[in-house]
Amino acid sequence: MPLLAYVRASEPGDRPVWQPRWRVWRWVVAAVVVAYAAAREDGAVGTLLVLVVFGLACQALAEALPYGRGLSDWRQ
Repeated sequence: MPLLAYVRASEPGDRPVWQPRWRVWRWVVAAVVVAYAAAREDGAVGTLLVLVVFGLACQALAEALPYGRGLSDWRQ
């Protein structure tokens, strides 16, 4: 008896594999621009800009990684 399985259906909201994730790239570009500014600055302003770069990188990772809230949305 042959076994047939439907592996994956393409949904209307799915993006093609070759298409970049623009939501991630906007955070990456912003982080690169601010990192360049942080490299040019000294003192407290440079430190503040490094912290902003860290926040932008975290935002990019949050967009890039799949749903990671774990049990925070678990309901009984």
